[in-house]
Amino acid sequence: MKSILLASASIVAFAGAAQAEVIWAADAEFGYNEEVEGGFYFDGGLGVVAAAELDMGLEAGIALDVDLGFSENEDDGVFNSFGGSFSGISVNASDFVVFVQTTDMDSAYAGGLYIGDTETASQQIWNGTTNMETDGFLEVGDVDDGADDGDFVDGVLRGDLTFGSVDMSVSYFIADNGDVDTDDVDALEGLQVGARTVFGNFEVGAVYQEEVPGRIVNAVDSSPGDDGIVGTDDDIAEEPGTIDELFGVYAGTTVYGADLTVAYSENLTTEASSLGFEVGYAIGPVVATAFYSLEQGPDGDDDAVDDNYGVQMAYSNGPISVLGYYHDGTDEEIGIEGSYTFDAITFYAGYIDNRDDIDDNYEAYAAMEYGLSDAATVFAAYGESGDGYTGANDEIGNAYEVNEGTTVGISFTF
Repeated sequence: MKSILLASASIVAFAGAAQAEVIWAADAEFGYNEEVEGGFYFDGGLGVVAAAELDMGLEAGIALDVDLGFSENEDDGVFNSFGGSFSGISVNASDFVVFVQTTDMDSAYAGGLYIGDTETASQQIWNGTTNMETDGFLEVGDVDDGADDGDFVDGVLRGDLTFGSVDMSVSYFIADNGDVDTDDVDALEGLQVGARTVFGNFEVGAVYQEEVPGRIVNAVDSSPGDDGIVGTDDDIAEEPGTIDELFGVYAGTTVYGADLTVAYSENLTTEASSLGFEVGYAIGPVVATAFYSLEQGPDGDDDAVDDNYGVQMAYSNGPISVLGYYHDGTDEEIGIEGSYTFDAITFYAGYIDNRDDIDDNYEAYAAMEYGLSDAATVFAAYGESGDGYTGANDEIGNAYEVNEGTTVGISFTF
């Protein structure tokens, strides 16, 4: 089940609320899946956004999502509540954000300050083309796995400012200095700064990310090789957990109904670069998209990495939606996914071949949802993957995701 994400999604929409107001929302899912969940499982989510008006046209508030989960495959943690205790229950707080922002975020002069599990500056600004190899500006989802998984970041500090037609954003990662080498990592690291503007029929923007030489994100210690002993020659090399210096610029416009985008990004640490082109055109219910990204590897080596290119066709008309795509180059993937709605029933199906020079690397699914009401949905799904599949077994599919194996359940929104 995907978290409701009320907190992160509602902060800006909250602007201009009453003098003091709290918004609550919740969801829950109960079901059965043997392969991923180990049997019966339950997921619940509670989201809250609270804000109050300040002087000078400002408001301050907090946002938080709390996720409750239970399955036979959960760790044997214990959650105690009102005198009861059960094993296998996990409680996770996410998307916690403290913010101060202008009450009218749609004004030509607006701004905000956000701290916590919030988006980085690049997420606010960058709008490159598909499958560029060097536009990997770090996002909050890349750094929030915790120290056990090599992420030594406590949160994101971000400031946004709108001045007329110009949107600007700057962000830092708040480093967990209790777990990292403080000689290489400061309290605030990973600066990102970006700006974009619209003039006439054109939009242009640019983003910069600073280099961090210390251990902070996606760090992996050396692990033993076939001999099972750390410190011998066959050890698997560690990931240092550093952040590369990146720069990107893009421009977009619409010409005779076609959406055109060109973007350039460069990894200044490795001296690799990408030059991407993308065009999208709608013909009735069909939207066709094509992209091409010219890639240069480290030190400008044209042969070190393949160019990326692909096409996509999306059809949506009445009860039918179909998405087909073909990607080649460094990212090789071909897939078709679709849905059909009949009264309160929606059917989903898809097949994706994640080619990438790995045999039997496919994923396929079929699912059905039946809406009992606006607040309750019964569902059944089946997901399958090949022996070479390297993705997560609870993320079978792209446009629609299911667990591997058979899943049946019911979901609620409140």
